[in-house]
Amino acid sequence: MSKKNKIMAALAIGAIVLLVGSGVARCSLASADGPAPEAEPQQQAQEQSPPTTEDTEGQRGEAAPQQRQGSAFEALVGTSWVAEDDPESTLSIVSGAFVEKAGEDTSVTYWTVDSEGDGSAVLLASKSMTEAASPVTATVTCDGGATVIKCDALSHAYKQVQAGARTLYFSGVTSKLAESLGCELTEIESAVSQRAAAVSPNCERAVWDAEVWVDFANNTATTTFTLDDGASTLISVTRAPDGTIEAL
Repeated sequence: MSKKNKIMAALAIGAIVLLVGSGVARCSLASADGPAPEAEPQQQAQEQSPPTTEDTEGQRGEAAPQQRQGSAFEALVGTSWVAEDDPESTLSIVSGAFVEKAGEDTSVTYWTVDSEGDGSAVLLASKSMTEAASPVTATVTCDGGATVIKCDALSHAYKQVQAGARTLYFSGVTSKLAESLGCELTEIESAVSQRAAAVSPNCERAVWDAEVWVDFANNTATTTFTLDDGASTLISVTRAPDGTIEAL
């Protein structure tokens, strides 16, 4: 090979090395600093594309439990009823349960809403939490100006009544409750009484569960009461950082 040809070959090899080197540099920068500029328009197009059918169905699936929680039948929680054929028999609808009382006898039927229609609902009902639930139909109608509920899981047809003012009695409460929760006992009992009137208006007694959970980091404290209403309805009481009391 002549001297001139050797020089030309060396220059060509150098150009190739520079070209490869610059390509490696660009790849290294793209890896370190993020995607290459050419990929950005495609990424933006993907972010702005409309949701697919699968996305829409997924969103509907997530919204379904919220719709179920706000169902018309569950709006009856906290209402009181009296049997049409026996004024001594009463019904309380609490969260997830029917509580029927006749004198000293109490009968509890647990339920969940399976489906709803116009003035009716299909419930999955059982007499205990461990028993297999069976579908039953419950109807709510207006009869002679009164709201009436009928269901195969109930021993009577009941008409709705307004619960009168009741005094809620407390059991198991000691001075440790106010000390641990960091507020006045009267505030706690008032909050529990208001919540009990809303979710179990026929209940007459609340039992303190004698446990307090304190979150020192967030300056909150929580305790619970169990209502003696046949369904053992639970009320949670929380003291917020500003000292306010909330019962749920």
